[in-house]
Formats: sequence, C-alpha cells, structure tokens
Amino acid sequence: MGYVIKTIKRLDDALALIEKSLIVLCFSLLVFFIVFNILSRNIFHLPSHKIFEAGPNLVLWLALLGASLALKQQRHIRLELVLRYCSERIRLWAAVARNLSGAAVMGILLVISFEFVKNEVAMFGVWGRLSVIFPIFFSAAVFRYLTGLLYLFVSTQTVDITQRAKPTR
Repeated sequence: MGYVIKTIKRLDDALALIEKSLIVLCFSLLVFFIVFNILSRNIFHLPSHKIFEAGPNLVLWLALLGASLALKQQRHIRLELVLRYCSERIRLWAAVARNLSGAAVMGILLVISFEFVKNEVAMFGVWGRLSVIFPIFFSAAVFRYLTGLLYLFVSTQTVDITQRAKPTR
C-alpha cells in the first residue's frame, strides 16, 4: 500500500509542476499579447483582433490551472465555521463527504466537457481547441479529490496504529 501512495504522491507532484509551468507560460503569453496589441494599435495603427481574443482564453487557463493547484494544496474555499466546533470524527466524515461529492460533481462535469469541447471546435475551429482546458481541469480535480480521500484514509490508519501502539496507564 505504501508504494501505491508514494507513486500517487509523485504523480500529484508532477501534475503540480506541469500546472505551475503552464501558469508561467500562460501568464507570459498574456503579458506579451497585451503589450503587442497595445503597441500595434497605438504605434502602427494595426489592431490585432485575433490576439485580442486570445486574452480571455489565457485568463481562463490561468484561473482553472490555479484552481487545480488550490485543490492540491487544500486552499480552496471551504465553509468550516460549523465544523470548527465539531468533534474530530464529524470533521473526518465531513472531509470524506466533501471529497466524494467533489469527485462526483467534477466527474460529471468532465463527461459533459468533452461534448462542450467538440461543440467549441465545430463553432470556432482552431480557436475552439483552447477550451480543452475544461476536461483538463475537471480530470485534475477528480484526481485531486480522490487523492485527498486516499490521504484521509491513510492518515486515519496511521493515527489508529499510533494510538494502539501507545501504552495505557
């Protein structure tokens, strides 16, 4: 079991590295496109509508890649005001429910996103392929929720083992 968890952790870390690299690339391209568009419009009086249209797509990529990293680091928005006053057992069950429901919702959206990308390509041609970020994000989110569930399972087993190993007084 330990080997499987280490492999999944390495896969999760590699995915995070790829996401961080894509974020740097998208942000760099966004800055370049904005500067190029400003210069071409104001100096050469040649506005580039194609580059101007790429901006919102790059912002979408940045947002969804960042959201996936937030899931990895457990920094997504959580409403835990009530859970703060609950027992550890209830918080554990709430975390299990959060991860299961998150994986289910993201899985459903992953299936739907393939049809969405197909429609986008049909309507916008090559530019429609930029919507491939949706299935990428939803698959990464499913993976992150399921790994979160696995980490919960492993951490509870570790706690149980250490509590059993403690001598009683």
